[in-house]
Amino acid sequence: MLSLTEYILKENESRWIWFFVRSWIPKPADRFSWLRVGLIIAAWAGLAWLMVWLGMWILFSGVVFSEGSDGLLQMRSWMAPAFAEFGALSGLVWGCLSRMCWNARSARIAASGQASETGTVAPKRVGLGYAIPALAYEILIKLVTPLLLFHAIENVRGAWAWRQVQAELKAAGECFQLECIIPPPVRDEDNFFATPFWKRYAYRRTSGPDNHRFGFEWEVTNRWEVYQNFSLPQDPHEPVVTNGNHPKVAFDGRVNLAAWAKQFRWSTTNTAKSQGRRATPVFPLPPVPGNPADDVLLALSKFDPELSEFSAAASRPHGRYPHHFEEGFGMLLPALSTIKTAERMLQLRAIAYLDKNDSASALKDVRLMLRMAEMLSEEPLIISQYVRFNLDRFAIQVIWQGMVDHRWNEAQLAEFQSILASRDYRRGSILALEAERAIGNMELDRLQHDRTKRLTEIDQLGSSDDSSHQANFLMAASVVVPDGWIRQNQIAFLRGHQILLNIERAALAAGANSMRVVDAGSTGDSAGEYYQSLYLNLSPKNFIAQLLLRGLGRSSPKASRAQVTAQLGMIACALERHYIAHGAYPKNLDALSPAYLTSVPKDLMSNAPYRYEPTQDGWYQLWSVGADGKDDQGVMQKTSANGRREGNELDWPWPSPKSSFETRLF
Repeated sequence: MLSLTEYILKENESRWIWFFVRSWIPKPADRFSWLRVGLIIAAWAGLAWLMVWLGMWILFSGVVFSEGSDGLLQMRSWMAPAFAEFGALSGLVWGCLSRMCWNARSARIAASGQASETGTVAPKRVGLGYAIPALAYEILIKLVTPLLLFHAIENVRGAWAWRQVQAELKAAGECFQLECIIPPPVRDEDNFFATPFWKRYAYRRTSGPDNHRFGFEWEVTNRWEVYQNFSLPQDPHEPVVTNGNHPKVAFDGRVNLAAWAKQFRWSTTNTAKSQGRRATPVFPLPPVPGNPADDVLLALSKFDPELSEFSAAASRPHGRYPHHFEEGFGMLLPALSTIKTAERMLQLRAIAYLDKNDSASALKDVRLMLRMAEMLSEEPLIISQYVRFNLDRFAIQVIWQGMVDHRWNEAQLAEFQSILASRDYRRGSILALEAERAIGNMELDRLQHDRTKRLTEIDQLGSSDDSSHQANFLMAASVVVPDGWIRQNQIAFLRGHQILLNIERAALAAGANSMRVVDAGSTGDSAGEYYQSLYLNLSPKNFIAQLLLRGLGRSSPKASRAQVTAQLGMIACALERHYIAHGAYPKNLDALSPAYLTSVPKDLMSNAPYRYEPTQDGWYQLWSVGADGKDDQGVMQKTSANGRREGNELDWPWPSPKSSFETRLF
């Protein structure tokens, strides 16, 4: 059988391996120098690099792809050096083995005093006796061994870089471990989420025979019944936008009680007609439709026990829902949708009270809405902070609708103004960013042991964005990439988070001034440049980081938008108080100080005064310059002649009773 030594000697005597240059073939009695080994390494690395460039040139020429040249350029940027490194390692293994075998034979020839070695002759390069062992040696020497070396080198490189980054972040006082962000436990009597209602949403993971988690069980087994008994019909008058077109239903921002009363009746009437589908909720209603506000209040009375429970627990100082943080990206968040449903119930009830001119009852509901939203301020999750922003927006819409109809009195407006002035969304965003960093870091640690499952979970986080063929290719290839490349992703992920945290912390330290959004989806020049570099240099060393960071660039803009909305609401309360006292709105915002505002706040997005103009219909326009920092005269969204949205959001305007879709913040 062909031995490894015989195979190596035979191949080195071939002209093809020396590019058919006969003079380059070493003589049997000559020494195989290290220079020759170095030339082999350089040649194989160069050939591998050339193969990548040649292959990409064929692809760019349109033979395979007519589109996607940007993706191919990105692939070439990382594939060329990776293949060159692999080629160099293949050349190193082949060169070293060739030198060892050749010099051993040369030594034997010198000792025997003959011109060549005699003895066993290696099989010819034909027949199975040569081909099968030769193929095995080819795979072992030129593929398997270099691949193992490649993994070892990249793993060492990644581990070294990971230690450096860990030391750097720890020296800066950063903690990116899960135990650093899990809120400490509080007593049940101090916890808003420690009531019988919320315990119905507890769950536990289950395990299969192989000890792998495959599902979960609710501690209250009638999960769907719980959801069914605490749900609302579909909102009948939210503007429906299809393919970016202008809403077909006129929408002035008011909650339409008549439409809601019809929706409650439709849901109750049609539950028996579900024909096997999940039944729609049933609500108490009078036999004959009456006043919409009365019908809505009667329908919502179904939820009085739960809403009373929330009201009683609202005085508790903390909101700590028992999330399973150790589950990472697989964590379930059942409380968030439920608390959002509760806010919509309170919003409807408050507006029904306002319609009946019962501002005292409406005040209690708005107060509870604002308090429940604040309970999420301790939630160290980005999605929880986003829900918190929405909950406050629901409450602010009730406040706005009461202003439009002049239902609030001076004391009630002053209370709303005080609550909105105390809102600080950036602290919650910083807390959530720190938590998302710790969870992502934990998942990337786990990725070393269970890549397929973890990568699937990570990929689902970015499923809202269009996925490219290249991303799918990288996802598949990452199953066999070195652990060191996973560490490189971890480094890119932590650095991206650190940039966002530095921006948020600097803005918090600066006080009133918020950052401006440089371009859609990123905040600050440094963050924008970093994300751009990830996008332009996408590779297996950073694509997981890009997936994880993809949505986080929107956290600061969303927090800024929520903060601006709260400040505009605070100013609007002061304007309404001025209206109650003087029968008209002031000519400028400076007239509000000091009677209604200690000082007029500046626009968070420009550090200049908020834009304000009284209108001829007795109302006013009030707006922030928005994410781009440019004044667009209160226009939030431009639309084309056919009603299609164009471009990004512009200004952030406080809505007026007659404002259009293009000039409405909520």
